[in-house]
Amino acid sequence: MMTTKLELGGIYKTEWDERPFRLIGFDDIEVFYDCLWPHDNTWSFSGNLKKKCYIYRISSNFFAINSILTDILPLTEEEFKAFRPDLPLRLLRTKKLRWNNFDSANYDEFLSLTDDIFDNNFLSQKLQVAKIVLLPYGNKGGLKKGSVISADNSVNFSCVELIWKAKEVQEAVNSRISDGIGIYRIGFEKGLPSYYIGGYYDTAGIIKRSENS
Repeated sequence: MMTTKLELGGIYKTEWDERPFRLIGFDDIEVFYDCLWPHDNTWSFSGNLKKKCYIYRISSNFFAINSILTDILPLTEEEFKAFRPDLPLRLLRTKKLRWNNFDSANYDEFLSLTDDIFDNNFLSQKLQVAKIVLLPYGNKGGLKKGSVISADNSVNFSCVELIWKAKEVQEAVNSRISDGIGIYRIGFEKGLPSYYIGGYYDTAGIIKRSENS
């Protein structure tokens, strides 16, 4: 079976939907896409860059196998700033920590322990943006209102800084101990990329499926 090459800005005809889909971000695991609505000929996200949007997603492998590239519409400068396809779709996934189960009482203590907890590859992860919206999950499931968090250096978030700030956001609304930790891209709002705070697996189940395939 032929696999379609994935192209940023590519417009695709899929086997499961009559609407054209346009890729606005992807990696080996996941595709983020926009879709064209035939009743008014508008794209779901490209026409709503100033609003809060949770981007559609699907497995990259499934998309590549079940779609055909028909055209390319490169991202505009405004679209690139909103979609930020250069940022990771997920990061800081580990089973070595669990929200609501940290041993560290404060950030400095956590920072002093990280070299013993993580290897250099994990610690080298950075989020190359100065601000993001971070959304936690509540005790009963469902996303809660996001919080804008800023990098201490006004440039990017280090691995340890982002984990600690996510811990503060998540544990303020949820008392459950999680199954590992992870930070996952969900969309954009307030002119910033948005991420949700999750466990080791994403809530959509795409990572579980990809790791078991």
